[in-house]
Amino acid sequence: MSRVLEVIDAASEWTGRISAFLIPGMMLIMTYEVVARYILKRPTTWAMESTQYLFLATTALGGAYVLLHGGHVNVPILYARLSTRTQAIVDVVTSLFFFFFMIALFRVSWMTTVESVVHLEHSPTYWGPPIYPVYIVMTAGILLTILQGLAKLVRDFATAITGKVERSQRIARTPQDELR
Repeated sequence: MSRVLEVIDAASEWTGRISAFLIPGMMLIMTYEVVARYILKRPTTWAMESTQYLFLATTALGGAYVLLHGGHVNVPILYARLSTRTQAIVDVVTSLFFFFFMIALFRVSWMTTVESVVHLEHSPTYWGPPIYPVYIVMTAGILLTILQGLAKLVRDFATAITGKVERSQRIARTPQDELR
């Protein structure tokens, strides 16, 4: 089981780090668009749509990475005062909301992706690039986030039962956790 969790963690880490390289690409495209539009007076038809697709890929592929490193927004007013075991129990219970939302999101994304791939859908804009690769990336990112959520759930169950935090789970803890 720990090998499966390590593979999920590695996939999340790898896709998160790779997707981070899309951000400079977005910056370069938008810089080019600003120069082309305001200095050269020749705006592009592709820059805005390209950056939107890159942003979607960054967000979709970065979700599992953020979950792996405990970077999603939370409100630790009460949570931080709880013991490690109680935090794990709370995480197990609240994971039901996570999985309900993510599975519903995956279902809709999967249906949209299949439809888009079958029809080799293109964007309805003037530029009209193929849009099905964007849907594929989005669906893959959602699936990877679900898998990372399952890995977190397994670890939270173990912590809830034993009261001990697994070594690989420590990377997801916040600096405030280390103060306790």
